[in-house]
Amino acid sequence: MSSNSPVFRRLKQAVAPVIAFTVMAYFIFHSVEGERGLLTYWSMQDRVSEIAKVFDDTKERREKLEQHVLSLRASHLDPDLLDERARTMLNAAHPDDVIIFHHDGYQDMATIAAVTK
Repeated sequence: MSSNSPVFRRLKQAVAPVIAFTVMAYFIFHSVEGERGLLTYWSMQDRVSEIAKVFDDTKERREKLEQHVLSLRASHLDPDLLDERARTMLNAAHPDDVIIFHHDGYQDMATIAAVTK
């Protein structure tokens, strides 16, 4: 086969477009599927929005806790309320205290009457 044959000329003409197409396909594939491609970018954007939501929730919780801590400071605290809350949490009472039990667990007064008889 001589170098002037029509088949050889057509092959020479086809080499450049095939190489160009291969290089373009390579870059297009990696721009979509690659480590820094579009799919990765979109998944990272979703993750960023999820993290931003968690950050906002955490920030809101922190602000509530800061407000709660501020209300527990001595300058804002009611001593009687503190005493009542401490006794409730510790399940303790002063000997002079009058304790009234509530029967919240009962459904109605008929149940209470039946138990006392």
